[in-house]
Amino acid sequence: MKKILTITFLNFFISGGLTLTIPLLLLERNVNLVEIGLVISTLPIVFLIARLFMAAIADLQGWNRIYLLLNWPASLLSTLIYFIANSTPMFLIGKIAEASKESAYWAVNRTAIFSLAPNREEKEATKNTAIIFLATAIGSAIAGLGIYTFGFSITLGIFIAASAAIGIPAAALWKTGQNFKPNNAQTKKLFELRNYGRKFWLVSITLLFFSLAYYPLLNLLLPVFMAQQLSYNYLTIGLAYMLFNIIAGITIFGTLKFPLGTKRALLQSSIALVASVLLAYSNLYFPAFLALAAAEGLGMGFFEAIIAKATKNKSSVSVNIGLLHVPMRFAEFISILYTGIAAQTVGYVPLFVLSGFFFLIFSALAAHLIKN
Repeated sequence: MKKILTITFLNFFISGGLTLTIPLLLLERNVNLVEIGLVISTLPIVFLIARLFMAAIADLQGWNRIYLLLNWPASLLSTLIYFIANSTPMFLIGKIAEASKESAYWAVNRTAIFSLAPNREEKEATKNTAIIFLATAIGSAIAGLGIYTFGFSITLGIFIAASAAIGIPAAALWKTGQNFKPNNAQTKKLFELRNYGRKFWLVSITLLFFSLAYYPLLNLLLPVFMAQQLSYNYLTIGLAYMLFNIIAGITIFGTLKFPLGTKRALLQSSIALVASVLLAYSNLYFPAFLALAAAEGLGMGFFEAIIAKATKNKSSVSVNIGLLHVPMRFAEFISILYTGIAAQTVGYVPLFVLSGFFFLIFSALAAHLIKN
């Protein structure tokens, strides 16, 4: 588990940095919001296809080799492409490589945790998610500080070095034993959607609403809003994202032993709704921004619990988890693709409020699934 957590930290240190660096770099080069949305929307749609392919390989050949053979080189390649990119098509290629990096990680990471931590799946997966938020926080802070102090090139160089370091824990996992191995009959049924019940797809739709609440907000709307509408400099944006992820991570760690029920769902959705409305007011923006972090941290307990309950006892965990995320990734692609257009047409406020309502729907559905 320590090796898994090390890979998680390095992977999301890089992801956290790139999430902030790439839209700001495109803004610096006077690329408009619609084109930035097009570049960023490439990741979820490529991720969707690549993840299922890698998940099938993992279930048939074992999850441990995916880290070294796919996640590590894709991490290195994506950061190198961003380092040399000098046009929008180059950034698109970088996003494809970054999507491959993320696909390789997510294709196997929960499978690895379920395999290495039997009877502790939900807790260990949620703990891993807390590491993701803390790593993302540090990556965001380094991105903001690095861009502000040294510029984009040196900052991307730091993430290239972190990408190279993933190879060390990835190589150490090469001979790790595994519990999940489907037989030939099960393999033929992996992608037959009728074999998955109603509750499986209800979990999938629930994940979709969580993603709609936060993915376009964090990956496009808020960094651009802070830079253009609030005139925050790069350092301030990086520190804001660092605080966001630290608060979300601490919330996850601090609530691991608290029950997942209706009261918690009401609390987190109330916080998200109020905060999403207040984002548009510059004098209240920062408290609202941090309140959204606490709501997301509370929500991650539900997020990981419903995934674990839907998949942990399956023989093909990687593919099952990948299929759960298919509607969510389509939603991310569409939402990012059109968020830039919508922001230029109707402004930021309706999109902020819509994010709060999406989180309310997620909370209600997740509480229902946990209860039943």
